[in-house]
Amino acid sequence: MVALALCLSRRYASMAQWGICWAVLFGALACGAPARQAGSTGDGPTGRAGAPVAIKTLTIGALDGVKSYGSFEYPGGGLASLSEIGSNGLVTDGVAGGLEPRLATALPSFDDNTIKIFPDGRMQTTWKLRDNVLWHDGVPFTADDIVFSAEIGRDPIGQSGTTYRFIESVDAPDPHTAVINWKTTYFKPLELPLAELWPYPKHLLEESYRSGDTAAFQSLPYFTSAYVHLGPFRLIDWGMGEEQVFERFDRYFRGPPRVDRVIIRTIPDPNTLYANLKARAVDIAPEKTMPSDLSLSLRDEWQRSSGGVVRQRQENWRYLLVQLNSEWARPVEVAEDIRVRRGLYAAIDLEALRAFALPGVPDTNADSFMYQSDPRAPTVGKPFARYRHDPAMAMQELANAGWRSVDGRVINAAGEPVQLSLRGSPIDTKEVAVIAQYWRTLGLAVTEEVVPPARQQDREYRAKFASFEIQSREPGDHIVGNFDSRRRPTPDNSYVGSNPTSYINPAMDRLIDRLSGTLDEGQQALILKDMGETLAADLPVLPTYFRVQMAAVISGVRALDDYPGMTQPRALARNAYLWDRD
Repeated sequence: MVALALCLSRRYASMAQWGICWAVLFGALACGAPARQAGSTGDGPTGRAGAPVAIKTLTIGALDGVKSYGSFEYPGGGLASLSEIGSNGLVTDGVAGGLEPRLATALPSFDDNTIKIFPDGRMQTTWKLRDNVLWHDGVPFTADDIVFSAEIGRDPIGQSGTTYRFIESVDAPDPHTAVINWKTTYFKPLELPLAELWPYPKHLLEESYRSGDTAAFQSLPYFTSAYVHLGPFRLIDWGMGEEQVFERFDRYFRGPPRVDRVIIRTIPDPNTLYANLKARAVDIAPEKTMPSDLSLSLRDEWQRSSGGVVRQRQENWRYLLVQLNSEWARPVEVAEDIRVRRGLYAAIDLEALRAFALPGVPDTNADSFMYQSDPRAPTVGKPFARYRHDPAMAMQELANAGWRSVDGRVINAAGEPVQLSLRGSPIDTKEVAVIAQYWRTLGLAVTEEVVPPARQQDREYRAKFASFEIQSREPGDHIVGNFDSRRRPTPDNSYVGSNPTSYINPAMDRLIDRLSGTLDEGQQALILKDMGETLAADLPVLPTYFRVQMAAVISGVRALDDYPGMTQPRALARNAYLWDRD
């Protein structure tokens, strides 16, 4: 059977080798080979009676394949949240929005002087690293690896987050201490999970990196078939990124995993993934793999049949982007008159919209841009609660702005019919139609637009939407950069910018700068409260609801128990070493 397993692996590709495989296969069948036990993907050790011992395997479905491991090609389609199956970072996201140490022994703190702020405003954080961490090839992980990894992160090829703009240098005074020196006081110095500071093994990659040949470096087998990292499972078969096989790493620093193997299988069609879950051919479907209607259907069916559980968590803040660039806005009043924005917002029945988008799902109100679990949320309050569905108020606001209804049609001050545009992605089509109908009820003409897949990455096209576009973003302090006037998409910066509405408010810019330099959580909450009040007054976006993400686990599999408390998708596999199955 061992020979048979080898024959069936990807390593045997020639016709002659396949001939041997078939011979072995038929020979095994003729000899009455024993059937594999449930949950096994291959032949493992044998028991006292000679019967094979089942290999515990978990199979996870994802929509996209992986092109490479690391920070260069951070994947979508549910894969991003699975990174910690094979990889680990300094910290991981805990429940309720906190951080937990992983490669680090603890989070830096003022209490033990591992966070320092100097008189000139610079800051220093000292990370103490575990002394029992091994790369999958058995080489010890040290602080030199963090220094090397931060160098890659600061390099444009690293494609890492904005944190690196604030880092001046990283030092390693000893093998288990990494010191990060910051250019200025920065409010998220501990926010260095895997996605932000991806550890790379210096002993395997330094020579190629120092050569200066970026293309050759990024093409190394290390980033695909020869990947080595620090997670509970080590890669044994890349499967061209379409079927990745990970084997448990018994020397994992948090203890050996409870299952032997994890397979991540690419299933591009959500309906096929849904069918695989029902057939128990897939054990876990992470978030961002099935649309909400399929997830809710599966939830209801499994509640009746006990076939599994669909877990959910509060996710992104969803809203209508408002085009505030008068050069691109059509009609221009959308950009220039707050009364128009207030009127159009009052016309939308938000409760009905939430019931349509997420029937029977609680905690979707968008009156605040903060996660409910964020400890700063009570101070921030619900700045958008002042807005409620009121068609009469909607018409009054529009009339105050010079728009009036004539023969059932809304016309502007010049007597011309008002034409709005509402845009969304292909999966937003139904929602676009619902919102457009609310505005049509007032007598407005509304064009419904769908962003073609071919233009998803067309930055100029995305920046120049005419009136409104459905979008969603990670809430809390993560979202404030979307309202920074210094990050507007313009022709001068090739339409690259995180402020898609082209919102300009110097007061908001000052609040953003204050937040970036404030470490005290209570003071952060007060600044975020001022931000919320500013946004609610200006309405650069029209909030609609909080999205909910869902992940499915079949019965008999113990995984994702802490998922409902998470606020970050990247941490789905944070405790993969504890996953198990009956």
